[in-house]
Amino acid sequence: MRSFLPLLLLMACLQASAQQPFTLDSAWAAARRHYPLLKQQEVTDQVTALQLRNIRTNYLPQVELNGKATYQSDVVTIPIKLPNVDIPTLPKDQYNVTLDVKQAIYDGGATSSQRELQLAQQQAEKQKVEVEMHKLRQQVMQVFFNALIWNEHIAARKQMMDEVKQRMERLQAGVDNGTVLASQVDILKAELLKAQQQLDEATTGKATALNILSLLTGKDIREMENLRLPQPAGNPDQNLQRPELGLYSLQTDVLRRQSKLTGTKALPKVSAFAQGGYGRPGLNMLDNRFDFYYIGGLRLQWTLWNWRQTRTERDILRVQEQSLQSQSETFTLQTRSQLLQQSGEISSLASAMEKDKEIVALRTKVKDVSAAQLDNGVLTVHDYLSDLFAETQALITQKTREIQWVYATINYQVIKGY
Repeated sequence: MRSFLPLLLLMACLQASAQQPFTLDSAWAAARRHYPLLKQQEVTDQVTALQLRNIRTNYLPQVELNGKATYQSDVVTIPIKLPNVDIPTLPKDQYNVTLDVKQAIYDGGATSSQRELQLAQQQAEKQKVEVEMHKLRQQVMQVFFNALIWNEHIAARKQMMDEVKQRMERLQAGVDNGTVLASQVDILKAELLKAQQQLDEATTGKATALNILSLLTGKDIREMENLRLPQPAGNPDQNLQRPELGLYSLQTDVLRRQSKLTGTKALPKVSAFAQGGYGRPGLNMLDNRFDFYYIGGLRLQWTLWNWRQTRTERDILRVQEQSLQSQSETFTLQTRSQLLQQSGEISSLASAMEKDKEIVALRTKVKDVSAAQLDNGVLTVHDYLSDLFAETQALITQKTREIQWVYATINYQVIKGY
């Protein structure tokens, strides 16, 4: 008995989790956590941290070890001969090993501009992920509402099958008593089989939607059996918060940072340097012995003319910025157009929903009369099934339109960037 206790507890937990309603917000949150691309933001942060560490080294002394061994065909000689004076001749083979230390004092703001550019690129890369996450949000919402619509198809078909079975039982009693033709029951059986086919189709459609939803969210299908229809969204304004607009803004900022960094190429740069070496000859060119030496000082670098390369690069970046601005304006125009279309669809669905209620009520009333007439033998099975099918179709249309209306109100917010 004890061995079965953990299994029973597990089954109870699974049953309890299956009974919990699964909301659209839960699906969105699960899909975001489960989506592999979200890890790209962590990778971007790690890469940026490493690149910033490299940039910070620009403020630190740079040390280089250099070596050189040369042989030259001729050397400098002094064409003078003095009595009792031995003028040394430089060797044609020369050797030098130096240790060079350089410390930047002023780099025209290049290092700080590199840091700002790297941070701007980091934000832009992370925003690209948010754009993809918004696409995922739309995909999850579509699959979620498809599953809800299939749910209504299943409920309507089951209700129709219950009606047909109830009529079959009553007509079968008439067949047994010889007052009703057996063909009338056969017609209902055929319609029941047809309804079963439609039910199987709806069940398969829902299962497919739940499988896709499970793939996107990483949730078990049993946790999503009890889908809850969300509340319709309000506040139909046109304030856009789309991640694409944020990406355009961040990409524009990257171009401006690049332009600022490019501008530092034309600024003067000052650094201190020190060099210690050992070789032959040393600083004294007339000494043929190996010797140690050192030299230190300040160095100024200033590119006064580079054939307008800096200006051309900044002009290119300016044109790219204008292109991004055009893309942003085009995207805004298209998005506002989508909002207007979605707003019209919301109004159209709301108007049709009012008529759906009346249609369903009337179809149900007609079907109930047909059912009573069929039970009394004054109406054919074909006429009854026609009214039953019309009621079922009207009910499916009503429920589907209600779900579509909720979807339209939420999709309006998603189009805005909610």
